[in-house]
Amino acid sequence: MAIINLGNIRFNWCGEYSETTTYYQDDVVGCNGSSYIAKKTTKGNGTADREAWDLMVAGAEKPYVIGEQKLMPFRSSELPPGWYFRNGDNYLLDSPPGRALDSLSANYKEDYKITIKVINGQQYINVPSAFASDGRGYFERAIDGTTRQVGSVEADAIREIWGHFDTGVVDNHVNYARGAFAGSNAINPNGGAFQPARDWYAWGFDFYASQVVPTAPENRPLNIGMTPAIFLGV
Repeated sequence: MAIINLGNIRFNWCGEYSETTTYYQDDVVGCNGSSYIAKKTTKGNGTADREAWDLMVAGAEKPYVIGEQKLMPFRSSELPPGWYFRNGDNYLLDSPPGRALDSLSANYKEDYKITIKVINGQQYINVPSAFASDGRGYFERAIDGTTRQVGSVEADAIREIWGHFDTGVVDNHVNYARGAFAGSNAINPNGGAFQPARDWYAWGFDFYASQVVPTAPENRPLNIGMTPAIFLGV
């Protein structure tokens, strides 16, 4: 880190870092809770670029790690500096976000399908996508280290709901239903009450999912939209 002589320079506080702003030597910016001082005129070079910036004051907050992913309560066009929408977009390989993506480990890039490709004669690299090919988002769940690994995708599935009943049973057929099926008592066709103690020609079977899986009086959960983002720090 460079030695700063406080008697020879005058700091110029420029607020939070923006890749679209031109900064000049001795400009100071904030980024992720820390302050950085420009070593030369620079534009589009993130504060992680040590040829352009020196760390001036380390923030008390723990900085995010390059490649960290999370759901953000901001629109994709309003993400904080350093965060990018996880929509699979391509960035020039030699751009600040492109270099940050390329610095990730080979395993990370393989797990999240980050690849380098040539478009119109130039090299590009993509951010991960948080969406399936049909546009649906993923539920992010912890890995188990065996069947579910980092970056692995599981297809649609529901819990098995099963049931069985025997046909051709003459007596006490309510005893021959299992799983989600239950034998039911018929109403006396002459207008009487249920017949609990005898078979009736109209007795049948009812299907109850609650006999196999928990149910509730409402559908749940409700989903609220958030933006899936990745931190690249530039």
